[in-house]
Amino acid sequence: MWTKKEVCGLVDLTSLNAYDSVKSIDQFLDQALSYKTKGFQVAAICLYPNFAAQAVNTLQNTSIKTAVVAGNFPNSQGFLSTKLNECELALEAGVDEVDIVLNLGAFDDGDYDHVVNEVKAFKGLMPNKCLKVILETGYLKTSDRIKLASELAIEGGADFIKTSTGKEFPGATFEAVDVMAKVISKLSPSHTVGLKISGGVRTYDDALRYLEVVEKHLGGAFITPELLRIGASSLVTNLMND
Repeated sequence: MWTKKEVCGLVDLTSLNAYDSVKSIDQFLDQALSYKTKGFQVAAICLYPNFAAQAVNTLQNTSIKTAVVAGNFPNSQGFLSTKLNECELALEAGVDEVDIVLNLGAFDDGDYDHVVNEVKAFKGLMPNKCLKVILETGYLKTSDRIKLASELAIEGGADFIKTSTGKEFPGATFEAVDVMAKVISKLSPSHTVGLKISGGVRTYDDALRYLEVVEKHLGGAFITPELLRIGASSLVTNLMND
């Protein structure tokens, strides 16, 4: 059984709202720091890339990592050069991690080389930083499609595979996480890929059920911030108040 503080330590605390602003993100970052002083430190914060420098500056003397979504989140539509440039700008600001969305259009067309090569292009910008690739499992729906998308993202160089954006489609499900964990479990011991569960994880009980699914396939040693994350905006307050 994982404690509430241990679960909190896996969280990517997220603010991805259309109305985010410099002031609201300042308040959000202050909130993350206040959680830390109360013993509920999160693994990372996740923001839109235009707030990257602000977050890096505020969190520079902490162990909380700074993550951004990039590459025309949440739909990944647009010119690849534009998507890569957005990622470059965030990296120049000093972020630790970047979350992008798999090219679902190319995936549906069966253009799997394009899917892999696009992920490779992003990873090529950040060989020493963490790249999380969002599969949008609520769109993919079937186990076979989720499995294939996981494999393609990993082939492209993903450091983490992630369930969902939490925007246009349904978020994480136990079935999707089960499939993703199985894919990771079949990798060689020298090639470890992380898993991020995002979209709809709101309570301690929700989190525990997902951790049990992951542990079943990957073992208890996998349940660390280096390999497992939970993307959430309200989970931490619920952990503190339950």
